[in-house]
Amino acid sequence: MNSASERTGVLVVRLWIEASHQQGLRARITQTLDTMAGEESVALAASANDICAVVKRWVEDFASPGSPDGNGRTSPAEEGDRS
Repeated sequence: MNSASERTGVLVVRLWIEASHQQGLRARITQTLDTMAGEESVALAASANDICAVVKRWVEDFASPGSPDGNGRTSPAEEGDRS
């Protein structure tokens, strides 16, 4: 097995309802494409579609080769926060 096939990623979605927010639904998505790298990024979302888009992008990034973190970028933090 090569190192890319042994890589383990983690994505945690924390959801809550925020009464003072226009849409109510809020999410904080903590993600890493490689648990051994020790780097993680955080995305924020305020709709089911936005949450699903972040999760879909993470899965696609995890599955695609091409960079040290597996996603064509130098680190997951380059995505920045989304709200």
